[in-house]
Amino acid sequence: MRVTFGELDSSLRMSQPHMALPALLGAAEADPLQAALDAVYAAVTAYGEDYQTLLQEIRSACQEL
Repeated sequence: MRVTFGELDSSLRMSQPHMALPALLGAAEADPLQAALDAVYAAVTAYGEDYQTLLQEIRSACQEL
């Protein structure tokens, strides 16, 4: 974890495509609940600053079930 004060240093940004890879690996877990949690956690990390939009999309999809 990194805590910053003031403006963000653009050199510290993570590559979103690279951060998405763990979401795919997490989804392949044998336990379905663990797979879902790992995939969502990795996807939130990859999504970036607007991760709340992703979580809202997930909530909406789950309510439709």
